[in-house]
Amino acid sequence: MSNGIFAIPIKRLEPTAEEQMELFGNSARTVPENSLQQFIFGRENTPVRQALECVLAQQSIASPLVFYGASGTGKTVLSHTLIAQWFQRYPEQKTLHTTGADFARMHARAVYTHSINDFHKKFLGVSLLVIDDLQVLKTRTSAQQMLCNLIDFYQANDRMMVVCLPELPTRLSGIDERLCSRLMGGLQIELKPPGHSAREVIVDQLAEQHGVELDPPARESLIKPISPIGDHIDTVPKIRQTLIRLRSEAELTALDISESDIEKLLHRQKTVARPDIKAIATAVGKHLNIRLNEIKSSSRRRYVVRARGIAIYLCRQFTASSFGDIGHYFGRRDHSTAIHAFKKTASLLKTDASISQAIVEIKDALARKYNLEAEI
Repeated sequence: MSNGIFAIPIKRLEPTAEEQMELFGNSARTVPENSLQQFIFGRENTPVRQALECVLAQQSIASPLVFYGASGTGKTVLSHTLIAQWFQRYPEQKTLHTTGADFARMHARAVYTHSINDFHKKFLGVSLLVIDDLQVLKTRTSAQQMLCNLIDFYQANDRMMVVCLPELPTRLSGIDERLCSRLMGGLQIELKPPGHSAREVIVDQLAEQHGVELDPPARESLIKPISPIGDHIDTVPKIRQTLIRLRSEAELTALDISESDIEKLLHRQKTVARPDIKAIATAVGKHLNIRLNEIKSSSRRRYVVRARGIAIYLCRQFTASSFGDIGHYFGRRDHSTAIHAFKKTASLLKTDASISQAIVEIKDALARKYNLEAEI
């Protein structure tokens, strides 16, 4: 869940953060709320940046381009902003961003309505296709076969396809050998967690975004990938979560945040029991009188969707879990679906008093059980 992309001239291998933000300051807002608006490329992700530069310049590069990396390294925002930048450069060309889950749903609907030819034509007319969370297709044999056909067409017609995965296709179970072979026939690049120079920019941007003032020692302790007590804070979601909790405590004490505050917070998080995803989902179900299995189901009933959205919203507030982990718990949904549920609930908080009240009461219940008064 990190940031956007930067069309940096290939001859410049390490532009400053200010140059990156200036180049992409007018990008379309396609990233989730509460995330960074730029993808900060350090030396550790130079191959990723160079590959994206080639794609945006329409230079010859093996297709499909496969980005793979652990949760929290920024695959989703990277994929969205690639589409945004392509559209800015080539507005006359058709582009499409989708997810493995949406691709499977659209394919299944096309089969059911006997409109598979229309489905096929839709994708054949695209110059750049980006598919996030492609691993969701691992149980969809027919959708995988369709994707094989699309890859063959794109390669034969100099079209570009970019896919995002949590790991290499060869390490994913359930991926058909034909699809795996085609994915490995392109270019595979690992997306790595931000290094020190990138983390400096990330910490400063997130601190400004969330209104957190850090003294130099406190800032440096967050920039280090391992905290003073040995806890790993090596991804944007973890940095963001730590800053939000620090802001909450600073508002209560009216004091500036110091390095010792960070150390105390991290130590408390390790030693004090905190609600996990299941505990939060259970609390939501209990408050709204809905069974946990129903919240985790595929039901689209309004009251279930409402409860699920509240649970996802609270999971992002009380845990450091990624949208991918949260979505997987709630019925094996992909993280883009979890992001949508989070944003929808956050929006309803401003207009729906019943949801706002429910969240306040559930927060109070969690605070009493887990001694979280300082974070409410």
